[in-house]
Amino acid sequence: GAREKCSVIYTAVDTEVFKPAAHREGHREITCRNMHTDASKPVGLFVSLSHRRKGLDVLLQAWRGINATLWIAGRPLSANYLAMIDNLGIKDKVRALPPTSDLTALYQAADWFIHPTLYDACANTVLQSMACGLPGIISVQDGAIDHIRDGENGFALYHPTRPDELHRRLQDALATPTDQRAAMGARARETMLPFTWDAHVAEWMKVIAK
Repeated sequence: GAREKCSVIYTAVDTEVFKPAAHREGHREITCRNMHTDASKPVGLFVSLSHRRKGLDVLLQAWRGINATLWIAGRPLSANYLAMIDNLGIKDKVRALPPTSDLTALYQAADWFIHPTLYDACANTVLQSMACGLPGIISVQDGAIDHIRDGENGFALYHPTRPDELHRRLQDALATPTDQRAAMGARARETMLPFTWDAHVAEWMKVIAK
């Protein structure tokens, strides 16, 4: 059948570049200070160059009533998004980060990676964040969901267009004890370790040899 004719080759991730901070607490404190963020509250990280497709509209709605800071990295926010944040009453909980922000440093400092995308073949940001030991809430509409074991190395988001479901998943994440969150992050990194560039090239060679 058609399935036998298909080969899935997963994207590689450089786990030497994308890795946990050597001293997470100190790194987190400094990064939070630089981002004008209260380090005593949890931090969710959203990274995107295409905010609508990546689910920012739903995420902002879901953030109401969430006692945590949302970092938005990547593309600057449009006037429409700034107005939406204002209207939702979450201005004090959202930080739009400069486009020059070092993503590795952000992955290492945040507590959760939030990725409610409406479509991605396999987002590098998911793989990079996992390699940095950052557990996430990952949309099933991203091919990277193949790497997520729900509740073990991250959380799956089954209906990314529904703010109520994302809100519940955010609450699940924030209710996760610190040691359990760290264990999920460690498992997320372990999941990424086999996906080296050497392994990636070897998979291509197998397909070519066929």
